[in-house]
Amino acid sequence: MKRAELAAAIAAAAPNHVIITSLGSAGRAWRDHGGPNPTFFGSDPMGAAPGLALGAALARPDLQFLLLEGDGDLVMNLGVLLAIADAEPGNLRVIVFHNGRYETGGGQPLAAAGRADLGAVALGTGWPWVRTIERASSGATLRAAVEALLAAPVAPALLVAEVDAEDSPYGGPGELSGVEARVRFQEQLRNWESRREHAG
Repeated sequence: MKRAELAAAIAAAAPNHVIITSLGSAGRAWRDHGGPNPTFFGSDPMGAAPGLALGAALARPDLQFLLLEGDGDLVMNLGVLLAIADAEPGNLRVIVFHNGRYETGGGQPLAAAGRADLGAVALGTGWPWVRTIERASSGATLRAAVEALLAAPVAPALLVAEVDAEDSPYGGPGELSGVEARVRFQEQLRNWESRREHAG
């Protein structure tokens, strides 16, 4: 499946989630094909997005958080799986865009790409709900897998979604600085919560 297909399926299934993305192609796929959700687009350093998502979920238990994580970003900080499992945030779900390579750096393969099973790693660290969806899955299977993740009866929950290796989506304007990303996210979240309050 293409990154764009995964991002579009997430947008359709998760309109009520606050999104946090890792740096790299997962964030770019969401920016180009995702929904209007309040979104924090992670930047350097690699491996920081899961810790940020954990902190946000613990700080705001009244909101549902969805982390869109690149496999390269996750591999840079596998120990965070232990921290998340230990904290047991019931409002955090994670989708890993898994293509076995570092697209940010030019497509180099991950260590043990093709042998390591990130879903098994998460299960081994104590995550109560983990699933993997294969690259060749149909659109209907993809949508069902995303919906199952969001409806998982326990959390944290993690879906490893195998995506095609594609050309790197880089070029054009640079990423936002960390300060710019934070300010933009805070404004989005305030506006989103205000609209929900007035609608409900």
